[in-house]
Amino acid sequence: MKFVIVVLDGLRPDQLHQAVTPNLVELSKIGLRLARHTSSFPSETRVSSAALATGGHSSAHGIIGNRFLANGRSIDGSSLSALLTLGGERGGVLTATTIGEVLAAHGRAMLSIGSQSQGSFGLSSWGSWQTGAPAFWVHDPSKFSGNGIVRRIAPSFPMLPPDEQPARATIERVVDLFFSFLKKEAPPEVSLLWLSEPDITYHMFGLRHPTAREVLHEVDRQFGRIFAWWSEKGEREGVQLIAASDHGHAIIGEKVSVLKHLQRSGFKVGYELTPEVDAAITAQRVVNIWARDREGDLLTEMYQCLSEEPWFGVAFSRKASEGAPLIANTLPLSAVMAEHQRSADLSFVLADCRAANRIASPDAVYYDGTYPIGVGMHGGLSAQELSSLCILAGNAFRSGVVAAPTSIVDLVPTILSSLGLPLPSTVHGRIIDEALQDREDSGQYDVEDASVSIASSARRATVFRELYRQRLYLRGAAVTPLVEPKNAKPDANPIQSKA
Repeated sequence: MKFVIVVLDGLRPDQLHQAVTPNLVELSKIGLRLARHTSSFPSETRVSSAALATGGHSSAHGIIGNRFLANGRSIDGSSLSALLTLGGERGGVLTATTIGEVLAAHGRAMLSIGSQSQGSFGLSSWGSWQTGAPAFWVHDPSKFSGNGIVRRIAPSFPMLPPDEQPARATIERVVDLFFSFLKKEAPPEVSLLWLSEPDITYHMFGLRHPTAREVLHEVDRQFGRIFAWWSEKGEREGVQLIAASDHGHAIIGEKVSVLKHLQRSGFKVGYELTPEVDAAITAQRVVNIWARDREGDLLTEMYQCLSEEPWFGVAFSRKASEGAPLIANTLPLSAVMAEHQRSADLSFVLADCRAANRIASPDAVYYDGTYPIGVGMHGGLSAQELSSLCILAGNAFRSGVVAAPTSIVDLVPTILSSLGLPLPSTVHGRIIDEALQDREDSGQYDVEDASVSIASSARRATVFRELYRQRLYLRGAAVTPLVEPKNAKPDANPIQSKA
C-alpha cells in the first residue's frame, strides 16, 4: 500500500464547483469526503505544515506560528536557514516525531515535492530529506539535494522564482517533477505534493475575484493530471490518493496595528526582546506577546488596554506556576492545543468584524499586516479559516461522506496505521476508522459539545469545540459584548437587524 497526498494550499471545501474544479468534484464522488475536516490552530501555513508532518498540534511540535520567538529571537518560519539555526540551539526545531522519521526508521521512504516557502517545505518533509529521501523544492532543488535521483532530475528543470504571483508555473512544476520521478522510480510508501495555490492568489485578490477563479481552475487542472495517472495506473497498484488543504480562508474586513496601539498607550514594545523594549509582539490574525517580566503587572495592564478594543477577540495565556492561566479573564492555551514552551505569554485572535459591526460580511475579520482589505487571510479561529478539504480515494478507503469530526492531525496516524507502522507518542490525532474499509463504522457518531468560555464584566469569549473519540476538534470562536465595546460601529440598519 502506498499514499500520494496532494496539498492544495488554502482551499476551502466550499470553493469546489463542477465548472471550476471538475476533477476534485469527481474525486469526491468516487472517494470519501471528510465533511467536517478542520485545520490546527493557529491556522497558519507553517503550523499546518508541522501538523501534517507530525500528526500533532502546536503543543506537540512547537511551531506556534508563521513567526515566533525562540531563545529570545524572532524566528521567521518561512526561512529554512532560520529554522536550521534554531535546530542547532536548545530545544531544536520540531519537538515531535515526524512521519518522515518513522518511515526512515523502518526502511521506508517519502517523496516530497513542493512550491511553498522554503521553510514550509522543510517542515512538511522534516525528518525525510535529512535522511536522504528524495525532496524537490521547485524554487531551488539544490537546497534539498542529498538524494541521487534528485540530483539527476533537477538539472532538467531550471529554477523558478519564489515570488511568482499567481504561481501557475510553480504548481505545474510540482506535477512535472512527480511524473519525472515516476519515469525513474516507483512511488515510495508516501509521496507529499504541495501546491502553493490557490493560497497565494487568495492573498493577492481575494476568494471571489475572477483571477482567483482562473487560478483555482488551473489548480484543479494540475491535480487532474495526478488524478488521471491514479485512475489509469496508480489505483490498480494499490496507491491511495488524498487531496487535502492545510487551512481555509476568511476575508480581511478591517485592519489594525496592535504594535502602534500599544506604543501610543505608553507600552515599550517591539518585534524582538531587545534591551529597549519590555515586550515583543508578532501579529497577523493571531497576536502573540512575550513579556520580559512575566511576574509583574505589565501583562495584565496590556490585556486591560487591549480588551477595550472592538477588534480584540478570544484571548489565551500560558499557564502560571500554579497551573491557572497567567492572565485573568483569559483561556489557557491548552484549550486550543497550543501550550508549548515557546508559547507567548498572551495570545489573542483578532475578532470577527461582525463583533463590532453587525452588517459586516460573515467571513470578514480584523487583520494586522501588509495585505489589503478585501483579500483572503487565515490564522485565526473562525469557521472559514479552520474549514479544510480532505478527500480520500483508493481500495483502503470507503466511499461516500463521513460526517464525524476529523482534523489535519488525523492523517498521519491513519496513514501509519494503514502501513502497519507504529504511532509516535507525540501524535495527537486519531486513526480515522470511519474511513477505512477494514474497520467497522456504525455510522453513529457520539460527538459531545466541549466548548469553553470565559466572561468578564464587559465580554464573553467562547471557543467552540467538539469531543469525539477522546480527541478535541475546533469549530470556531466568538466574542459576545456584555456592554457596548469602545469604538464600536453603530448598526447601520437597526430595523433589519431586529427582524
